[in-house]
Amino acid sequence: MEENNSKGIECPLCLQNVYLPVSTSCGHIFCWRCLKSWLDSQSKMTCPICKNGIKYETITKLHLDGYLKPGDVDDRPHGQRIDPVSNNPNIFKKMLNSLGFYGSTGGQNLSLPDEKEVKRNRLAMIFLLIGIVLIFTIFRS
Repeated sequence: MEENNSKGIECPLCLQNVYLPVSTSCGHIFCWRCLKSWLDSQSKMTCPICKNGIKYETITKLHLDGYLKPGDVDDRPHGQRIDPVSNNPNIFKKMLNSLGFYGSTGGQNLSLPDEKEVKRNRLAMIFLLIGIVLIFTIFRS
């Protein structure tokens, strides 16, 4: 995709600056109306540049400054909405994993703790349980 010095990105279909720019899943940028006309005229929905398959759900509108004027009708598809994923595993899951309980990690790759860490965490858990029992017996009497 070549950039036009006067305004910005050029649509490879109309050879003008992109108007209501969209990006395909393969990364090519077009005017929304040019791409829609192309897709409507083809028997298979493919990218005009690389012939990669395209679905309307995977077309993403680009929010570029200066490409949408006040009063313009923006009928571009919204693209896919992906729920955010935490980069940090749940602390409770991490604690259980370090104690030797390896259940589902929610799709996250957690490395197994080394033997020293497991022993240290088990010892800490034992002292915690002893402390809870002592507190319970003190308040009970």
